Amino acid sequence: MFNFRFLCIFLLAISALPFVACSDTSEAKVTSKSTSATVSAIQSATPTPTMEIATPTPNFETSWPLSIKDALGQELIFDGVPQKIATISPMATEMLYAIGGSASLRDRASNYPIEAQDIPDVGSAYEPSIETIVANQPDLVIIESITQARFAGILSQAGIKVMAVKVESIEDLTTYLTLLGKIIDKQKVSADVIDDIDERLTTAKMTDTPTSILILIGDRDRNLYAARPESYTGLIASTLGLDNKAAGLPDSAPYPGFALMSTESLYKANPDMIVTITPAPEPAPRLSDSIKEIPPFAGLKAIRKNNVIEADVSLFLQSPGPRIVDAVEFLKDALPAE
Repeated sequence: MFNFRFLCIFLLAISALPFVACSDTSEAKVTSKSTSATVSAIQSATPTPTMEIATPTPNFETSWPLSIKDALGQELIFDGVPQKIATISPMATEMLYAIGGSASLRDRASNYPIEAQDIPDVGSAYEPSIETIVANQPDLVIIESITQARFAGILSQAGIKVMAVKVESIEDLTTYLTLLGKIIDKQKVSADVIDDIDERLTTAKMTDTPTSILILIGDRDRNLYAARPESYTGLIASTLGLDNKAAGLPDSAPYPGFALMSTESLYKANPDMIVTITPAPEPAPRLSDSIKEIPPFAGLKAIRKNNVIEADVSLFLQSPGPRIVDAVEFLKDALPAE
């Protein structure tokens, strides 16, 4: 009897062992899971550190020597800022002054900005005095590439560095303002000028149905010529998204980028608006007045509705450059009401 009771107690003790072991293991598993969950929660609550990438500061200082290509494809090398610069076209003068530069010589027509008028002139932009330029020995002469290209070779033979610029598009304007900014080490100023031009042109651009337009200039024989879109004058209208009725016409005028307009071609174009340019200074009659007095033109839509305006010859013809924004804004303000 005693042995049987002892055996039962022994067997009962052994049978309880797995349950104790299982219980301990389960508790360990629960504890492990609980600890893992706590760590995960802490990790989730802790923000992941982020690395801030610093924006590099633009370097606006010119590195010397500087190599550039001008509007004639010439490669020019500068070892430092040119101290004496001659600008012999209004375009060159206005571009240089717009970015904080100054000239030692100018052409006679360069009268903007006003401080440029105090600089000695070398005569007409079409026939400047080469002798005067050479005698002054400038470090750089800036010319306009279309009408003054012939001066590049002459001045280069005299040992004078010549840079050609052009403005046949907004991209051209940006390109040569940037290059001039590098040459005179005024890159920050040129960048700010370009930003201002871009902002003003963006504000001025048309989004509505384009108005049709002709921009006319006359000669002494009372012939009329219209600015084609390829000209600087035509670029002003194109920037506003206007419908230039001289598009597709052949270049046939003493003015590059203009087409001869007969009475028939004027009536065929019949634009909503006519802009006129009078090269001769006052008191010469304005083309905007005289065109209205020509009997065959009385039936033109722009004349019947009195949508004829006179544009400044400097802004619209003689001085391609930074002031294109002034010309664009002037033209936009003058557009006829719908």
